[in-house]
Amino acid sequence: MVGSAKASGLDFSANVVEQIESALAEARADEWRRVKPSEEAALAHFGLVAAWRVNVPKAWHSHPTIDHLIVGITAQFPFADPVAVALQGTPPAAPYWPHIDPRGALCLGRLRYSSSAATRILTTLQDALQVLGMSEEERDAEHRREFIAYWSQLGKESSMPYRSLLEDAPTSRDIVYYGDAKRGLVYAESPEQLRKWLSRTGTSAPNVVATTRLIWLDQPMVPTAFPAAGRDVIALDAAGALARHMRAGSVLPVVLGCEIGGEPVYVCAEIEGISAAAAKNGFRPSRPRPPAWLARSFNAKPAVRRSVQRADYRAVHGRGKRADAEALRGKTVAVVGCGALGGYLARDLVQAGIGSLHLVDMDRLSSSNTGRHILGMQAVGQYKSVALAKQLLRDFPSAVAVDPWMGAIEHANAEHLEALSRCDLVIAAGIGIAGELALNRWRIGLERPPAFLWTWLEEMAVAGHAVGIVDATDITPALDADAQFRMRLTSNWPPGEGQAVEVGCGVAFQPYSAADMMGTINVAHRLALDVLLGKVERNVVRSWLGNREVALGARCTIDPAFDRSYGEISRAWAW
Repeated sequence: MVGSAKASGLDFSANVVEQIESALAEARADEWRRVKPSEEAALAHFGLVAAWRVNVPKAWHSHPTIDHLIVGITAQFPFADPVAVALQGTPPAAPYWPHIDPRGALCLGRLRYSSSAATRILTTLQDALQVLGMSEEERDAEHRREFIAYWSQLGKESSMPYRSLLEDAPTSRDIVYYGDAKRGLVYAESPEQLRKWLSRTGTSAPNVVATTRLIWLDQPMVPTAFPAAGRDVIALDAAGALARHMRAGSVLPVVLGCEIGGEPVYVCAEIEGISAAAAKNGFRPSRPRPPAWLARSFNAKPAVRRSVQRADYRAVHGRGKRADAEALRGKTVAVVGCGALGGYLARDLVQAGIGSLHLVDMDRLSSSNTGRHILGMQAVGQYKSVALAKQLLRDFPSAVAVDPWMGAIEHANAEHLEALSRCDLVIAAGIGIAGELALNRWRIGLERPPAFLWTWLEEMAVAGHAVGIVDATDITPALDADAQFRMRLTSNWPPGEGQAVEVGCGVAFQPYSAADMMGTINVAHRLALDVLLGKVERNVVRSWLGNREVALGARCTIDPAFDRSYGEISRAWAW
């Protein structure tokens, strides 16, 4: 194995192999040797190009079956950690042990690539001995902490995910589900929640949904307690409520839940009973086999362990750890303008966890829009607001609501304006001066107007702005006689500079790319979240400084604040 590494032309600089063997000779004396050719087949899975067997006498640790380790390096070394393998540590001959995977590899901490090869090998050995030296109490605590990882390792993988929309309530209860091992499963609290989620993701919702049980555990299980057969799962059901969900000829996916680190986690154990045909044998259709008898038929068959991914709101938007996730879930935002700027911004907001969106736009998507719009060719010809709403709900079905409006904001009816007044934030996203002024007139006429975010791009997207208005301020004083923002970063662009004319119709447009917009979108996104979370107390102008070289090349007037390329500046609102 060491010879094959040299023959392959790998560059082990400074004689890595010799360094490692010198360190082993000094630290372990006669307790090591190179792996023999006859031993390489058992290690082929690990991709080692150089490996050594190191004795670890049982007096040095607590593991009952391990007396040596294999340590080695892969072809990616030094930019990969050394590998430690304990083939004697794999069940069924050996007990389950934390940080030893089913193949025998030890999962250890990361090491600095800059450390010498000798140091890294010796540290790997030391870390491995620390794992093997864990007491029973330490092993149980680690197994419980990593419960879902061990359940997955020792379970059966499915080609499709099993997903949970379940709430955080730490109680055993009946739940509903849809799917199977081939299609994947979705668990939900109620038929209504399940059908809503399925319809948003493009799956036909069934008229009648299947039911099962969530069994809440007092604490995570250790591997030795994992259910092996149906009777083990049934024994966990203290309420005796599983029987009513059992059907002959059907697999019953039972969910087990517990709390780790203050967050709920879920796994699945699938159990199966007698076949539908066997259940009918010897019994009249009018008098089928008793439910208790049917339930007993689930005892003997194996319990198949499956992993479950959380797909509920808190898990998707912050993995349950973001303190502001629940606050954002309760917010409603209107995005007026679903073009390139507004489309990306709307997706960013939903992805950040905003619960409800109103999307307002009057245009249909054209093929030429798709070069810098978040919607693709499949949406061409559709109203932008409608297509965007469908896409967002499909991608983020846990959102509270995404409602599209088709029409110009200047012509919004009383019902729409009433809905806007209840929003926490209204965003004008590159809609043009007529729409911006219409929103402004409506806002300042309200006793308590919602917060307002006004965002747009300058020519060729060389700069962009996001203005946060948190009171009833009128924006018109910020406009000059040509309705241009007085705090623009570029002005006086030569006629036609940066414009192109579309073949066939003579429509002029500016051929900047989606990448040119992203700085402004990010500035607007952050400002929107800051406003919604109460972090903005005064009206503010945040601007993106894009590619200054483009502005210089265009020979336009450049504001002194535009003093560099690619950065963000924040300025006080001056009116």
